[in-house]
Amino acid sequence: MKKFLVGLVSDVQGRSDEMALLAILGVLTFLGLQIFAVVVRQQHFEPEAFGLGFGAAIGAAATGMGLKSHLGG
Repeated sequence: MKKFLVGLVSDVQGRSDEMALLAILGVLTFLGLQIFAVVVRQQHFEPEAFGLGFGAAIGAAATGMGLKSHLGG
């Protein structure tokens, strides 16, 4: 399990990839805040808004990783 998790946040040379770590933390934070809003604050779940926000978070992460690999960062 540890090898899998390290593989998620490291690049081909085995160095840590900050963009992947930020993307994973961002998505987990987004999901955690959505669960908090629905469960703790008793707010209504809006699937359209959730889908737009979640898609934007995934899209931003993918764009950042793509630009990083394209620009050699």
